Amino acid sequence: VLAVAPRVWRIANAHEELPVELPEFAPLSQRTLVYDVFGGVIAVFERENSQPVSLGEVPPDVLQAILAVEDNEFFLHKGVNVRSLVRATLSNFASDAPRQGASTITQQVVKNELLAGLERDGRYKLLQVHYALMLEKKLTKEQILERYLNTIFFGNNAYGLQAAAEVYFGKSVGELDMVQGAFLAGVRLLHAAVEEV
Repeated sequence: VLAVAPRVWRIANAHEELPVELPEFAPLSQRTLVYDVFGGVIAVFERENSQPVSLGEVPPDVLQAILAVEDNEFFLHKGVNVRSLVRATLSNFASDAPRQGASTITQQVVKNELLAGLERDGRYKLLQVHYALMLEKKLTKEQILERYLNTIFFGNNAYGLQAAAEVYFGKSVGELDMVQGAFLAGVRLLHAAVEEV
């Protein structure tokens, strides 16, 4: 009785607790450029290669390639794709095969921005779902997608689509064509599979 009493008291008074607030996103990493007296760049310093771009700078074909690989129903769900989540959960419990992911883009933003460093267990997945639903109420789909495209890892120290375009093709994201977008989507899929393991 003594051990259960505090829990019962908390449940009875849960209505008085403050709601959970999502923290603000940390600022994205920025490059530091060093120029000579003539204005030429002589050095670039960066902790991680991250070069933020707006969603409007991404060509539609490239955006469609990323969405097709990562979350083809992104604009249809409210942060969580329940069908994919149930399928992956059942599959992961039923076999010893590699784990299937079911994270939407919104859930991946939550994972990278708010839950980094937490142990991946049942509580983690519940928090991820809860925060994804909260994030969808706080931000627009476009804001979530832009944050995602500026923070996802493409390998070779490239965080975000602009950094990936520079590393793999030596051009800005606005210059990418459909084939290059599909290549980057494939690279992202490969790195996402490694992250799930």
